[in-house]
Formats: sequence, C-alpha cells, structure tokens
Amino acid sequence: MTDQLINNDALAKTTITFIIGAPATGKTTFINNHFSDSGNTVILNIYDYQQAAYKEAGFGKQVSLGHEFKCLYKANENLLVDIIKALQEGKNVVVEQTLYKAKRRIAYIDAIRNSFENIAIEVYVMCPSDSVWETYIIERKLIDSIQRLKANAKEIEFPNPSEGFDSIYEVVDDVIKLRMDEPKPEIVDSARKELSEESQQMKQEEEKAKERLDLLESMNSRPFWHYCEVCGAKVFCTAQDAFNAGWDYPPQLGTFGFLGPRTCGECDITGTLYWKVQQQALPIVVESMLTEEELKTWKRIKNEPESLL
Repeated sequence: MTDQLINNDALAKTTITFIIGAPATGKTTFINNHFSDSGNTVILNIYDYQQAAYKEAGFGKQVSLGHEFKCLYKANENLLVDIIKALQEGKNVVVEQTLYKAKRRIAYIDAIRNSFENIAIEVYVMCPSDSVWETYIIERKLIDSIQRLKANAKEIEFPNPSEGFDSIYEVVDDVIKLRMDEPKPEIVDSARKELSEESQQMKQEEEKAKERLDLLESMNSRPFWHYCEVCGAKVFCTAQDAFNAGWDYPPQLGTFGFLGPRTCGECDITGTLYWKVQQQALPIVVESMLTEEELKTWKRIKNEPESLL
C-alpha cells in the first residue's frame, strides 16, 4: 500500500462500512436491505476471497489448519487491495466480514488511514436474538447449532473507538443502535505488535517454502546419494543417471519424503519397506513394528531430500 495520503475533495464523504458478525447472523440480508440500492457503492464479501485463495493454493473442501491460516491471510490481503482501489475511485465500500479480533480490524483501518485523509470508517456488528438467529441457520441449512455458533461468537472482541472507527453500531434484529464504548487505547499498540510479528513470521515461512522448492528443483540435476534398501548399494549420481541404470527412486519415480520403494536396478521391490506396508490390513508405517534396518530406511525417506545430500 502507498503511504502517500490521498487528499481529494471527492473523497470527503466516501465511506467504508464493515458488516461483521458470526456465521448466519444476517450480514448478507442486512447489506441487501440497507446498502444494495446505491449505484456508487461496491459490496465485497470476504467469503469470495477465501474461496479464491483456497483454489489458488490447490485446495478443495479439506484444508489443513496451517494452510488455512495462510489462505485466509492471503484472502485478507487481496480484499484490502480491492477496498483501497474502490475508495481511490471515489466509491463507497461495504465489506461483509467476520473480523472477530481487534487486530484484524486495525490492520484494515491502518492501511486505509495511511492511504486516505478524508474518509469515514464505520462498522455494524450483527447481534441477533436467538429466535432470529435460528431462522437464519435454518435458511442457510447449516449443521451447526445455535449453541455452537454462540460459543464462537463469544470470541468476537466488540469494536472499540480506539481502533479508528468513526461510528460503531450494534444491530439487534435489524434495530440499529450507535454503541461507542469507552476508548481503550492500550489495545492498539498490542495489536500492531502482534500484526508485525505475524507479518514477519509469514515472510520467514514464505522464504523457507521457496528455499524448499528450490532444493526440490535442484534434485533434478544435482548428484545425490541413492540407497538401495534391499542390497545396501549406495551410489552418488544424478537422478537421470540413476533412472538410466534402473533405480526406482525419486524424483523420476515416486516423491521425496513419501513412502515408496528405494531400490537399485538389480533388486525387486518385494524386499522393500513399501511392499511390506502394502501387505498389511492397514497400510501405514508403525515404527514400533519395524526392524532396525527398516527404521533406518524410514527415517531417511521421511527426511528426504536433505538426508540424501
């Protein structure tokens, strides 16, 4: 984001509105009822950005916790880019989000405040009654009970004026009430510190992932040790040389770090750990059931390709 402030009279009345709350609390309905008629308003939904981030990362319905955080982080970055772009065009922006934590909201607000001088930032927090919430849950055909969703909603840190909002509203069954709690300036410094640490951690993880990809790519051309787990042969050569000699070895055959046969061109895979595991009723590696040599092989495979260098 640019640090240069955009000071334009056309932006004096531009507004960024966040509609936040737990799942099925009526965010979309509220937006349709109150903001959909304006031709100068752009409506953005974090859900669309999350799905795009999952797809870009190659995930479907199942995402591990670590990868999910990275995808959500990316989705928030992309959403913020589009918010800034729309505001630069002089449009009002309405964002459907969850934003449970103050630091997530502060990340958005800091970026917006650093880019614009004259802009209003407001937030509406959806707090439906149980009966209305139940109706939304049924309409959405969610399997979660209202008790579980309410438990999740307790994690929401209600927005505070110190975060940088001009107006904070609480919405109970479409009744809108201005709610400006006592300022808590201490939450801002703490949030910014956490965001800085989080950003640094993400940067380090990205650098580590790139180094890993570079290493894997290098295994296609660099020589490395090839171990035959059957006869014990050990050869230092390139992947292509090993393949030409009949070795059953990644990256030409199989994948580094995953169980598969590791044999020279003279040995059969029936003597490998991979073959043994495949004969079990449940084809998984149980280390306590391995021989000393099998355990050695398994540890080497798990630590590939570093263990081959």
